[in-house]
Amino acid sequence: MKSEGQRMASSVKRILLPAIKRLGFTGSGVANFERSCGDHRDFLSIQYWKYGGSFILEFSRVASGWVDPGSGDAPSNVFDTESSVRKRLIDTTERRDFHGFSFKGFGDNQQAYDALASSVVALLPQVQGWLEDQIEGPNIH
Repeated sequence: MKSEGQRMASSVKRILLPAIKRLGFTGSGVANFERSCGDHRDFLSIQYWKYGGSFILEFSRVASGWVDPGSGDAPSNVFDTESSVRKRLIDTTERRDFHGFSFKGFGDNQQAYDALASSVVALLPQVQGWLEDQIEGPNIH
């Protein structure tokens, strides 16, 4: 039997990752993505909560010069920068102690995981709006 984390990862791979790649992001894994455009680089990261049951989507735009020219890699603290550089996408349901995407309690209902991944895809235009024009959509924090 698959765990909730495995079921969510399956939905992310089938539904969310293709949408992220359509936005021009590349990455060899399932958690960290980037795209380059002349004077800047955009980063996007799917970060699962270490205790399971939820994840966040975080993104950032940095100047190309801010990236290590020797390795071509972003500094390890790309998401620890000031809030004008780093943003986090949250879902439409505000919870008392958590802002993110929760799949806790979905059990073996794969359709629920798929629906959650699809809801994140529906919010990606807000990510694009912030990265391109610094437009803070209602789910960008």
